[in-house]
Amino acid sequence: MIKSFLRTLRFIDKHPLASQNRSLAIANWFKWQVSSRILKMPVIFPWIRDSKLVVESSMTGATGNIYAGLHEFTDMAFCLHLLRAGDLFVDVGANIGSYTVLASKVSGANSLSLEPVPTTFKHLTRNININELSQLVEARCCAVGKASGSIQFSTDCDTTNQVVDSTYTGVSIEVPVMSLDEILKTSKPTLIKIDVEGYEPEVIQGAINTLSCSSILAILLETVNPEIEVTLQNNGFSNASYDPFTRTLTTSSINNHRGNNYLWIKNPDQIIDRCRKSDKYEALGIYF
Repeated sequence: MIKSFLRTLRFIDKHPLASQNRSLAIANWFKWQVSSRILKMPVIFPWIRDSKLVVESSMTGATGNIYAGLHEFTDMAFCLHLLRAGDLFVDVGANIGSYTVLASKVSGANSLSLEPVPTTFKHLTRNININELSQLVEARCCAVGKASGSIQFSTDCDTTNQVVDSTYTGVSIEVPVMSLDEILKTSKPTLIKIDVEGYEPEVIQGAINTLSCSSILAILLETVNPEIEVTLQNNGFSNASYDPFTRTLTTSSINNHRGNNYLWIKNPDQIIDRCRKSDKYEALGIYF
């Protein structure tokens, strides 16, 4: 537990939100550690506004929301500030649905949430149901790639489950895969988040028609390589960084990584107008 505490302290000290209320973040971490060990069962955690997350001790990323307010603060705050009712948020690699809950329960947007691992998908649907989001969220248990078919996927790596090959010695299963172009067809997304543990190039290759859609304002990606950069630039996207406290957007030719994910945008003036007109949100007693 000491190693875990020291690791958490380092995370809190670097976290843009938690570092501003360090004592509360640490207290929340201790309460979570104690309650999760005593109860040894899923905990319903009251989150932003009237949203909830069902969290278990093994959910590394999700538990960060308990003590840091928003685990991936910059990216999650951007979603909250950008999205509106009537928008479509596409959550590729949705995991247990943290981003989906923010997009649909808090911001009121529609969400298409894609998660390939069946056990994780059950946790995703549990969070959709407890937040009463069945009318706003469509969830599919499938992977996303460049074409339809099936791929082998690990199931024993918690938040870092990923596509694996025959050399993988852990537990894996075969899952269906589709391209974003096949899934979305004529749908018009506003924001796409792609977090697929290094499989982003395959996802982008299967989203060429989607990227040209005029409705898209931004894409969040965990991984960006030169090929992805060229594809995004050819479709009118620019690399950018966002400051949730000042609600300012900075574009750059350099691949910024201010948040946990890379941010690529179209129509920056429209994005800034939306973000500046968005409601204020609160976490850990801090408004952003």
